[in-house]
Amino acid sequence: MKQRGLQIFTSTAFLTLLLQLLLVSKRVSADVASSHDPDQDSRFRKENPKVDWEKYGYLPYFVTGPSCPLHNNTYGWKDLKNPDGSRYTYNKRPVVVQTEGWDSFQLNSYLFQYLLEVMGYRVQIPVMTAGKYGPNFADNVVDLSVEMWPEDTANYAQMTQIDRIAVDLGATGYAGIIGLYVPSALVEQYPKYGLDFWRFLLNSDATKLFPPAGTGPRIPGAGGGPMCDGEPKSCMNGTYTPERCKLPESNCIELWMYDPAYSPQNFQRIIDSLNLNVSINFLGFGAEPIMQKALDEGKNVFLYNWQPNAFTAVNNLTRVLLPATDHEQYHALSKDRMNARVTTDVPTIIIHKLASQGFLADFPELVLLANSYQVLDASMNAMLRSTVEKGYNHSTAACEWMRANELIWGSWIPNPPKSAVDCSIGFGRYLTGSVFTCIPCPSSTYNWNNHNEGACTECPDHLHCPGGPVVQVSSGYWMANITNTTLERDPEFYKCPILGTCCSSGYCEPGECSPSFTGLLCTECADPDEHMWNHKCHKCGPAGGASFWLILFGAFVGAAVLLYLPYEEAPTVEILFFYFQVTYYIFEHQANGIFTLPGLSTFLAIASLNVDGMVSDCTLPLSGVPKLVFRYFLPLLLMFYIVLIYLILRALQSSGMINASSAGKLTPYYMQGQPLSLICFRAMIVVLTFVVMPLVDSSLLLLQCNTVQEKYVLFRSPSVECFGSEHGGGAALAVIFLILLLIALPSMIWLVLSRLHKSGNITYEEEGISNIQRLFQCLYIVFKPDMYYMLPVTIIEKGVTSILFTMLIKYEENIQINVFILFLAFLCATRIYFQPYHNHLEAYLNREISLGILVMIAYRQYTEKWVTANYQKHEEVIMSQASKVSSKMGSQSKHSANGSTTDISVSRGKSNPRKMRGSIEKLEKVPGNTGSLLRSKQTGSKLAGTVNVSAAHRPSNSGHAIGEESLHEGTPLNSNAGQ
Repeated sequence: MKQRGLQIFTSTAFLTLLLQLLLVSKRVSADVASSHDPDQDSRFRKENPKVDWEKYGYLPYFVTGPSCPLHNNTYGWKDLKNPDGSRYTYNKRPVVVQTEGWDSFQLNSYLFQYLLEVMGYRVQIPVMTAGKYGPNFADNVVDLSVEMWPEDTANYAQMTQIDRIAVDLGATGYAGIIGLYVPSALVEQYPKYGLDFWRFLLNSDATKLFPPAGTGPRIPGAGGGPMCDGEPKSCMNGTYTPERCKLPESNCIELWMYDPAYSPQNFQRIIDSLNLNVSINFLGFGAEPIMQKALDEGKNVFLYNWQPNAFTAVNNLTRVLLPATDHEQYHALSKDRMNARVTTDVPTIIIHKLASQGFLADFPELVLLANSYQVLDASMNAMLRSTVEKGYNHSTAACEWMRANELIWGSWIPNPPKSAVDCSIGFGRYLTGSVFTCIPCPSSTYNWNNHNEGACTECPDHLHCPGGPVVQVSSGYWMANITNTTLERDPEFYKCPILGTCCSSGYCEPGECSPSFTGLLCTECADPDEHMWNHKCHKCGPAGGASFWLILFGAFVGAAVLLYLPYEEAPTVEILFFYFQVTYYIFEHQANGIFTLPGLSTFLAIASLNVDGMVSDCTLPLSGVPKLVFRYFLPLLLMFYIVLIYLILRALQSSGMINASSAGKLTPYYMQGQPLSLICFRAMIVVLTFVVMPLVDSSLLLLQCNTVQEKYVLFRSPSVECFGSEHGGGAALAVIFLILLLIALPSMIWLVLSRLHKSGNITYEEEGISNIQRLFQCLYIVFKPDMYYMLPVTIIEKGVTSILFTMLIKYEENIQINVFILFLAFLCATRIYFQPYHNHLEAYLNREISLGILVMIAYRQYTEKWVTANYQKHEEVIMSQASKVSSKMGSQSKHSANGSTTDISVSRGKSNPRKMRGSIEKLEKVPGNTGSLLRSKQTGSKLAGTVNVSAAHRPSNSGHAIGEESLHEGTPLNSNAGQ
């Protein structure tokens, strides 16, 4: 019956069944009629004026059961008072517990109604008829559904796991079981045949006990025709007859079933696959009276039915066992119902409870009740039997069972809250009616204070707070270990200086680094024999790796190539290198950005002369300040090689080993006749234009300090104290370079150009000028005559660009982007307006490059937002996959930082937590894992691996707060949510 015929929510078959249930079954219709209270409807509609119940597929009235008062209600909830003296639970809005038109669902709903009334709450029970699950929970039309069959609800996983519009509160207790039944008296009378096991259907002596195929009643369908017809593998002329049962000598018996829509083609395929001597007679939706009449007459009938059901509860029937369920077979059956091979029993269906987010937000004190609610099979069958044997309607049956079984359900009722003075870790103190209670911190909040007197604290940006005490750090950030929670502190977290070494994806625990890394801000290799190069840890030899020698050779080749570069092409090279260097800055610290493309990051690192970003092994066994100083090596090496080549060639000229004739053979036509000093000076000017940014960047990294755990340390190497003995020499070198590059060098060039201009020696002629004039031309010839001073301006522009990108890295993304856009837009606008280059090609290229940089900035901002939005949308799937990968890593341990034994301490301005209002009505929605959180029975653990949270820190009050009885103060502060 689509895994249960009575839950075919949108099919025509279900509508037909529902009409029979409402119009034919006197028990159901009488129950609804006796429970319908028009006054109650009008009162509820005043409180919910915007709900159009018929729009969501519900009856236009409610079927809330009549009250079922206990003779001695000592649970205390009804005595809770608001400050104005009114009853707290009664004056909250009614709890909406939906039901549907079959026995177990209605009994379940009424029983939960009466439990809520024991606590003093008002309840409304609407009846769903033709609606579809999803909109009712998305719009918080209902609060609870206490009988959900996930296998029959097509979008159950979508609701609870993807959209999370509803929260699964666990199993209801009893299970849904579909199967084949025989009279128990017959089983006991003929034990030798084993009538409770399917193989009796292969025994001709056993099957003779049952009426043969074709002798059962024939029930016409709508219009007088057969119940079903036209499909040999499903139903022909109201029956299903396998080929073996068509033979004259067959000993087939007849299985009585309901409508073909019940468990469609399931038992046809079992009969075929197990070669059973059984045919099927479809009796329609009204089969139950026919089956009951046959049993009352003592006939040995073979029946299809299910549990929970009044029919199976009342009649003494035995379920026939089939081979153990194979879920893969039933998956194949769902794909091909006419040809699938099925040899095993129908899967048992675990029935669940489902709550809306509105219920969790408005009634957090009832989550424990909903989680504890467990109606076992025996209890449900007892209520079902009373509806038949005693003639009770559903509300009366639920009421009588509740009055007789207080020992069972009494433990489900949580103890009423008593005013809490303060709350322990993971709880916030909220006003519920007239008392303050301790409520588990909902999603996006946390509490680390053992004596919290207020609400939970909002989760700071870049952290993830799934609820309770759990605080995790997001990708690209690092958070210090939590070691002391006796005082209220803020989470201490920092942006990682090196991409990929901290939390690489999803959310991570405090102190956690990516595999292979450790230390403050994850800037050290976990293996002390390894050194970090290009964001990876490598073993290092004393003489360095192959990359060091390649750099030495490559720099020499690069210097030689620059000597041969036509000087008129120098501006093009300079502009392109500026573009590549800025692109490297833009994407260097973007997690999962374009640097993940193979080879692209290496190319941009080469263009930026960043040795650390281009190598694939350990260049030299360096770390800390020496490694940062080594960043000067490649830019200076290029300049050194040009000087070295000049000196060597000069020496060869002086010795007569090279003359003008032999030199002409080694140089291209555009360099012939030019002095060696001019060639080398031009090359030096070209090198100078694109080593400015790498040198400034290296200097700034040596001076970039930050406060980490109350220590002023070097940002790229937090183990080094800023301006201490280890850092002093490097800092002095950095200051010298900055003065030389940003003040001395531009000033000197500016002074030379100014004197040349005043003396009238700014000339663009190539003939009739001296060699010294040719040398000075290198400083201005690529620019327009009225822009002769642009070389020092260009150097300063590049220095400022490097300063902005390097110094802003520790600030928030929006601050970085806005400053970059303003500066580069200004740079772009001035370049487009002034067009400083003499050659129109360079002028055009300069303009397009400036626009390209702005596009890159916009692209980064877009990708950041896109990745963030999609991560949040698919967070559960991503975290699930990350969890699987994590479990496979097995032996790889999480490395925590140095200094993990220090107390929590952080500047208040760092996270800016905002306190939530201390009223439970303002509490945000509790996350979907609240149920499992409340059900946890942990009695002791540790806080992020270091701090024990003992029971001595329980809330100081005269009683206990809501949730305390199930969430012990020993719960780990940073345990995984949902475990």
